[in-house]
Amino acid sequence: MLNRIVVTIDGLEYTVVSEDSADCIRRSANLVDENIAAVKKSAPLSSLSASVLAAMNLADSYYKALESTDSLRRQIKDYAEENGRLRAELNRLKRR
Repeated sequence: MLNRIVVTIDGLEYTVVSEDSADCIRRSANLVDENIAAVKKSAPLSSLSASVLAAMNLADSYYKALESTDSLRRQIKDYAEENGRLRAELNRLKRR
């Protein structure tokens, strides 16, 4: 089911149509709005320039989160492999 939600970003209203929940849509809109406001607070920029810089900041955060996720997945895989080796060693020692 499609949800139709009106959100305000940088003082302008947008109607978002999505299968996501209203809370999810609002949370995303708030994140964008907060990022644009933070950029505008740091320098006197047009809405367009602030929006582009906010998008760059969000993209940077996204890619850093992906890298962190990949790193954690590798770590979990390494731990699982080590766990398997230790279990095999423990079973071998129990049979003695």
